Amino acid sequence: MKQIIFDFGTLPFLDIPLRVFGYGLMLVCGFLTAILFARWRAKRAGEYPDSITYIGMLALLGGVVGARLAYVFKHWDTYSAPGASFSEIFNVTSGGLIYFGGLAGGAVLVLLALWISKLPMRRFLDIVAPSLMIGLAFGRMGCTLNGCCWGGPCSENWALGMKFPMISKPLLKFDGNPDSPYSSGQTMSPTYSHQYQQNEVHPDKRLLSRYVNPNYDLENGHGSQRLGILPVTQLHGKLTNDQLTITQMPTAEAKKLFDHISDYDGKISKQQWETARRDGTGFLRGSEVWNEAIQFAIATDPRIETRLSFEEAMAYLTAREKALSRQASLQTPDKQLDYDKASAYLQADLYEVLGNQWSNPRKPAQVLGIANALILAGLLGLFYRHRWREGQVFALMLMLYPPTRFMLESIRDDDPLNVIHGNWTHNQISAIFMVAAGILMWLWFDRRPASAGPAAAERRLQKTNR
Repeated sequence: MKQIIFDFGTLPFLDIPLRVFGYGLMLVCGFLTAILFARWRAKRAGEYPDSITYIGMLALLGGVVGARLAYVFKHWDTYSAPGASFSEIFNVTSGGLIYFGGLAGGAVLVLLALWISKLPMRRFLDIVAPSLMIGLAFGRMGCTLNGCCWGGPCSENWALGMKFPMISKPLLKFDGNPDSPYSSGQTMSPTYSHQYQQNEVHPDKRLLSRYVNPNYDLENGHGSQRLGILPVTQLHGKLTNDQLTITQMPTAEAKKLFDHISDYDGKISKQQWETARRDGTGFLRGSEVWNEAIQFAIATDPRIETRLSFEEAMAYLTAREKALSRQASLQTPDKQLDYDKASAYLQADLYEVLGNQWSNPRKPAQVLGIANALILAGLLGLFYRHRWREGQVFALMLMLYPPTRFMLESIRDDDPLNVIHGNWTHNQISAIFMVAAGILMWLWFDRRPASAGPAAAERRLQKTNR
């Protein structure tokens, strides 16, 4: 799994990330490969390859719009919820596309273009049918890289089981931050996030931030709390300084160290906190988390905004130490906090800790989807040479793909609906209508002439002679 293939940092002065995502890259590769194969078939069929490029651009536009609209429609409760960002509707990097919606959207534009251009519709449908499966195979490769469309749970020892990292490392990273192997802004992978929400996996506590509410007793562990993943920008490598020094020294000495990094008003900002944390020799030692500190302070006093005083910072550090004391692995035989163990625990390389967090094994739904699409592309390509009516290849695709997708839906586990559980997914319902459409098209094409009309050169000659 590689959600980000290339990370070039951010665009100067605009703070816009320059990244190549695995999902998007596979969509582009799939589109180009499908177009090349379709152009080759068009040339062999006596059609102009450039017509395929024109149709392909329309199919891409209609496919992306249709696939995204289908996904948004399915998850409308999420996108229409209070506080939801309207811009998220256009964010497709998370894999939020539905193939049947893309097929429908692309088909509408392509059919309209063929009709307006007066091109032999059945012939062109046959030309593009195998390419649609090739594009689908690349789309499933994108799902594998993105970690979405995951399969159901499987045995830990099953050879074909797939595990996904908590966060994937970019394949190549040129963002100017050699300390972190991860890209800023990354969050949990879709598969891992799903299992975390279902309480199926339990990440190392050092990777999670406690956003406490006023009713939560951090010292004694009573009350409700919500744990979220720390931003990767606040993780750190191996530390060497003692991490609990500040809470052990006299308050006056700690105050002097704090004053070295604070402003004239006796408060520090996030930037000052992070700078002092990286230095690791003064008030902050390296393992303290700004997100946790500011949220802890806000839970105590909602009027606090973006800066912390000495008292607020010390309250967080003291509460953090007390939280550590409740971990059995960090206690002495008399159940007191073992400061040496606790300091070593906080000094750990969190990038290494993060790299060891993996999801529970899942069935290889994405890989099976790739294999299925490639097999269908091969079968359609073979039948293309032996069809007796133009249009039959496309009709056959409509009849072959839905049953395989129907079975794959029972392997996948990213949709709460499942035919095995007595509920059909939206894709399984769509598959039934797709097969019916394929059968009707086959019967209709069987009554039509074998050829959809003259080839491009003949049409051009006829037009010249008029």
